[in-house]
Amino acid sequence: MKKTILFILVLVGALHALIAQQHKTHTTVIDFNKDTVLDTLIHFNEYGSYCGGSDLTIINGKTKEKFFLTDQGCYSSFTRFVRVPTALNSKANAAFLKVVKDTLLPKERDSLDSSLKWIWSGSLSLQQPKEHPFFDRIATPKTLWIPNPLTVPEPYYITITGDSLQKIAPIFGPSYDEKFNTAFLVYYPSMLSKEKLAHNTPILKNNTYEIYNTPHSVYVKKGTSYKWLFISDNGVMGAPGKLRWEAIEQIQLIDNYLIIHQNLPPDPIYNILIVNIETQHVARLKFEPCHETMTNKRGMDTFEIRNKKLLFTAYGDPKVRKIPLKKLFKALDQS
Repeated sequence: MKKTILFILVLVGALHALIAQQHKTHTTVIDFNKDTVLDTLIHFNEYGSYCGGSDLTIINGKTKEKFFLTDQGCYSSFTRFVRVPTALNSKANAAFLKVVKDTLLPKERDSLDSSLKWIWSGSLSLQQPKEHPFFDRIATPKTLWIPNPLTVPEPYYITITGDSLQKIAPIFGPSYDEKFNTAFLVYYPSMLSKEKLAHNTPILKNNTYEIYNTPHSVYVKKGTSYKWLFISDNGVMGAPGKLRWEAIEQIQLIDNYLIIHQNLPPDPIYNILIVNIETQHVARLKFEPCHETMTNKRGMDTFEIRNKKLLFTAYGDPKVRKIPLKKLFKALDQS
């Protein structure tokens, strides 16, 4: 029954996305490479309800060679991945590559900031076990303690090649052209809320930690140092359908662990995440917490902690589930 309902929701959502899809095309004809022959740049923009982006096609006027790039992606992620055709990366086509960068990309950086390091390392370390007693996603993001308050950068991109490219490329799905040895990882972090970071106050604290949050992140202060603990990105633990919808609902601090309620609008199901502050291990409960019980009795809107147990209701089930915190924390540390 649940799968039927989800199928209907997906079908309705797909129809809505199709209706809401908007696009525009801009064509520029100019001699980009100064060989006295006019070249063509076709810039196609597409905006849907939950996904969108740009497709670029550059046509060399003299050789008729075409280069295609895209930054299409979904609004549930902070990043976009742009594969660069190998031929476009040659010295002979440097003028065309410059046009691509000027048209499609923000400023370049040489290295990742700490927030993108969390997303990058979380994506690469992600496991999705099928038989785990508690979790369906487990990751170990790796970032360093920073001896000053965290900041959110302006949008930027980094160039990826070699082993790093081989590791990260499969995460972003199949490519239109397998002949590439370079890609651009583009980061749009504005929804982490630079303004709130600059004027934030702790929402929880104990003798060791102060916990802070923004609409899509959780971070910690220990002494005079700071570290990201969770960022709501679809490529790691999941995220709302659009990042303009706030994700962080509730956080509980228990010793050196956090329990986080992450909203996933428009889905009524939410995530419960367990985080070890020191190791940065993060895992997602597999039970689909939700207030919707498919009965006339409404379930719990969020989790509760009682008698050292985690309490919540799952989708389609009015029974309150109870899991000892000790078991959850042990399972996380052993994952």
